Amino acid sequence: MSVEGLSQVFADPRPQTPPAAVLDIFFVHGLGGDSIETWQKDNDSFWPRWLAEQFPNCRVYVVSYDSNKLAGFLSGEGASIQDLALAMLDQIASREESAPHAFLVAHSLGGLIIKQVLRRCADSANTDYNAIGRSVAGVAFLGTPHQGSQFSTSLDVLLKQFKSKQSKQLAYSDDALIDLNDHFRTWVSRQNAMVRSFYETEKTYGFQIVDKVSANPGIVGSDPIAVQSNHIDICKPASKGAPVYASMCAMIRGILKTVAPEPSPSGSMGSGSICEATAPKAGGVAAEPASSVAPEVLADYEYYTTLADHDRRDLSQKLTDAGRAYAVSAAKRKKERFNMALQRHIAQPSAVTRYTQLLADVESRFSRHVARVIAEDGSAEQVDQAVQDQVIAPCAANHSSSENEITAGLVDGALYYLAGNCHLAWDNG
Repeated sequence: MSVEGLSQVFADPRPQTPPAAVLDIFFVHGLGGDSIETWQKDNDSFWPRWLAEQFPNCRVYVVSYDSNKLAGFLSGEGASIQDLALAMLDQIASREESAPHAFLVAHSLGGLIIKQVLRRCADSANTDYNAIGRSVAGVAFLGTPHQGSQFSTSLDVLLKQFKSKQSKQLAYSDDALIDLNDHFRTWVSRQNAMVRSFYETEKTYGFQIVDKVSANPGIVGSDPIAVQSNHIDICKPASKGAPVYASMCAMIRGILKTVAPEPSPSGSMGSGSICEATAPKAGGVAAEPASSVAPEVLADYEYYTTLADHDRRDLSQKLTDAGRAYAVSAAKRKKERFNMALQRHIAQPSAVTRYTQLLADVESRFSRHVARVIAEDGSAEQVDQAVQDQVIAPCAANHSSSENEITAGLVDGALYYLAGNCHLAWDNG
């Protein structure tokens, strides 16, 4: 097992005069992982070294930490994920040399630490940490569960196996997970960073720990990629021809073309230059024109799918304060169903536009018609009638087409989704 800290991986043989580094690549393992063993199937397949050999203008690092601390926190005890992220961030900031750009690779719950590192970079008053956050050009998640009820199931399985005993009630709630992921999505949008996610198709310990839904971080244009492997081996490509390794190399080449385009013989930028039509989108996918989703729609999408700054009560509290505690269970279920539908279609520009327009219409109608009834202390029956007549029925009718039917249930889910993201309130609070 490796010791805690940051270790550089060198090509074999190690070059005497390596070129100046353009990109620093950091590998972060997950629960029960190790900075070496996590990334190799055998002694000859340590793929961080393959990258160091294939990309001489990149420096490769493996990060090690005591994953008992992460397991302890997630089960309600021990060091916090903020503590682990800050310690890791300090290690990264303390390296003797730093490239102008960085690429982060995480396995499993190491992805949580990466997202918390990026949050600390954005929120810190430390200018070195701010600079690290600005330098990140891409993030890759290998079997990382991101949010929602699927996360709790994945996490429970991981903790049971890692700690070899029944895990405690999880202290890290779904709402906190969603909040962390919302921050990450906002960061990606502002940073224009490339993001790629992978999930396993085979079972581990009798379970598919991370599936397509739980592996989706909710980045527009970045659909999770299936890997024919289990949760433990998804990060251990056996050869340079393995799909995961090939995909990572393609991602690194894409980043390098963006941050360090090579000059063409004429002196202008060659194939590495960026034009408006092929620039990487927020999700790191350049296969479709950036204009596939209108900028104003993307801005609205980010707004509605991110927690608002005001009224940060969660959905349960809002309904309870409005005397609707009886509806909490159904509301959470409807909100989650809408979120899953949204995630399934997030890689389709037309669907992103359609769902964003629906969310905008629901918010507008609720604010114009239902909020007034609530402000006038209308009864629960009057509020429900306004919701049905002024929001659910017209939205279902106006947004349905022969190709895509919008059901009343989907509109109802959108309503609770917006309330959960602090864009709507059911009371005068």
